[in-house]
Amino acid sequence: MIAFIIAFRHPDSTKNYQHVVELLNATLLSLANQTSENYRVYIGCNVTPELDIDTSKVHFCTIDCPIPNSRKEVLLDKGVKRAYAIQTANNEINPDYFFLLDADDLVSNDCVEYLHQQDWSKSPGGYWLEKGYLLDMNNRKVQEKYGFNRYCGSSLVLSAATLTSKLFIESSGVENMSTHEEFLDACDEYVLEQVLGDHIAVRSYMASLGRPLQKILRPLTCWKINTGENESRTNIPYGSRKVDQSFLDEFSITSVCPRPTSFMERLAERLRMAKSWIASKRSSLEA
Repeated sequence: MIAFIIAFRHPDSTKNYQHVVELLNATLLSLANQTSENYRVYIGCNVTPELDIDTSKVHFCTIDCPIPNSRKEVLLDKGVKRAYAIQTANNEINPDYFFLLDADDLVSNDCVEYLHQQDWSKSPGGYWLEKGYLLDMNNRKVQEKYGFNRYCGSSLVLSAATLTSKLFIESSGVENMSTHEEFLDACDEYVLEQVLGDHIAVRSYMASLGRPLQKILRPLTCWKINTGENESRTNIPYGSRKVDQSFLDEFSITSVCPRPTSFMERLAERLRMAKSWIASKRSSLEA
């Protein structure tokens, strides 16, 4: 069983909360359309948002977290909300893996099925997504990218047993916590901040535990950029892979129509993907 773990923003931390809810709605739609039923979704949040899709597989874990005022507090806010979601998932379904997913990204409709087809005995620590898509909905452009895990947090599938054992301090009594302060006291700060709140150090951290993550090359997620709520200023230059109905269906995109792409657009996108492959290989050699 896979538990998707999401942290959702405080309503007062954004200028357009309804837009943020719409982004989450699209994320959950991509999960609702999975070809496998062997998953659940746990969302740590301040308040339960009003959504217009089926949320029967979604559990909202409401917790009173203050509005963060610094980068460190942003990471800890995300970490605490995910920790509460993890605690709830462990109590309810005892999952095998936690898929750490951002609240505005999209998942391939056969993501869960594909992950269950992997030989989990060969990857006790979990997986990272080496490839993924950058998706600019406003301009209907898509870029396939190597080194995806360095850019996007929706790229980690972690062993539930390993993460739980390192997240919660052994004597904390992890089954019944419900406040922000309790989680700050009961959880390892590094895991809260750098593993659940961020994604850059996770691969090296899991390797340090003797549980290195295995690479998945199939692009299973879309990182939605240029949404108006991204911290990153990433954009897609000239060029795009095909934005056809097959791609839209795979990621449950209903708000835009297919867009024809010229040969030169597709060539430019392939050349950038090749450059990202070279950069990823060079980064691996230097690590």
